[in-house]
Amino acid sequence: MKVWHLSVLSWIVTALIAVLGVTAASTIWYFQEPVVDSVAQPGSYSIAAVSGLVVLMLSFLLSCGLTVLAEQSAKGRSTTSR
Repeated sequence: MKVWHLSVLSWIVTALIAVLGVTAASTIWYFQEPVVDSVAQPGSYSIAAVSGLVVLMLSFLLSCGLTVLAEQSAKGRSTTSR
């Protein structure tokens, strides 16, 4: 598999993580909103939110790194083919 394939796939995965994170947050809010201020928010919600943001950040950094690597690989091939 070429590096640019991995780069494209990693950006797709990053986008999916973002979309699924927003969907999960809206689902949690839908069920939590009617009982706001009547019950304490479980600590697991905060842990899930922080974990999701960390995963999104790591995926974004990986995507950026693979994009830079793919660009360097493409430049390396173009200079050696001359």
